Amino acid sequence: MPRKTLQPKGLFNSRPWGFSQVVMSPPGTIVHIAGQVPWDESQTCNAEGREAQFRQALKQVFVALEAAGGTPDDIQVLRFFIPNFQSGPEADMIARVLVDTFGDENPPASSWIGVQALAQPEYLIEVEAMAIVPT
Repeated sequence: MPRKTLQPKGLFNSRPWGFSQVVMSPPGTIVHIAGQVPWDESQTCNAEGREAQFRQALKQVFVALEAAGGTPDDIQVLRFFIPNFQSGPEADMIARVLVDTFGDENPPASSWIGVQALAQPEYLIEVEAMAIVPT
């Protein structure tokens, strides 16, 4: 379900950072996508470096969403779990990838969460999503 986004007065303009402050959508099928990491079908890490892993994890979110009948436009919210997250340059990289992927006009909402560790030490980011697919 294509999302409608709002930029309320009193909140900073988050769109240049690749996310929206508020996302709304009409009724549809809610799809929750488990945290995706850069692991392929054979359980092999298929990207190195945080940016490459982020791009790969987003691609895997899209594969999962497609299996549920959705498209990237149906994503309402993303959550990123990032071990040893460094504010500043890493935040700039996250924003750049989001703008590259979703643009800066109508991106999904997102939360960027620094964590101690992920399930495997080679994982540098995990991406979880919620989408609403038209019924």
